[in-house]
Amino acid sequence: MSKGDNLVGKKTMYKGIEMRSKLESKIAFFLDTLNIKWEYEPKTLLLSNGIMYKPDFYLSDLNTWLEVKGVIEEHNKELSRLFVKDNGAELILLSNKDVLWFSQKDTAGSEDNVLIIGQCSKCNSYFFCCNLGSYHCRKCKYHNGDHDILYSIQSDFYSDDKINFYDTNSIKRGLKRYGISI
Repeated sequence: MSKGDNLVGKKTMYKGIEMRSKLESKIAFFLDTLNIKWEYEPKTLLLSNGIMYKPDFYLSDLNTWLEVKGVIEEHNKELSRLFVKDNGAELILLSNKDVLWFSQKDTAGSEDNVLIIGQCSKCNSYFFCCNLGSYHCRKCKYHNGDHDILYSIQSDFYSDDKINFYDTNSIKRGLKRYGISI
């Protein structure tokens, strides 16, 4: 969550945790389906511009932060770039329409980013990466080129396989289509 967001979600309970929006609860379900350990809003961080920033999810095994937005606005991109610069962490900015990946290697948050799900052939865990970044497992750091890549969440080329994060059944279908157990 960041200062300046115009949209207000409907608070929702998921596994006993009050989340700020239904979309956040769907993302939590998605992460649970992939057996990705997450913490919801575990801390508020002071950015170098003086703004207090509280990312929605921390994926501790992947050392990656995830911020969920109904709509990604320009100020969200600016805060994401600054967050990565100040903290040296990877951050995924995700809406139902857009996915942006921010890392030390690419803090530009290119509009062409594609969030990719991989499954490590060494430790068998799922991880996220992007078309602009390295395809290594974020948990054990193993790198097997692009051989561990399973699915692109955001794709202009395959529009009918895009996951609609507002719809739990779409999440299930999308993951099942690529052999991810539900």
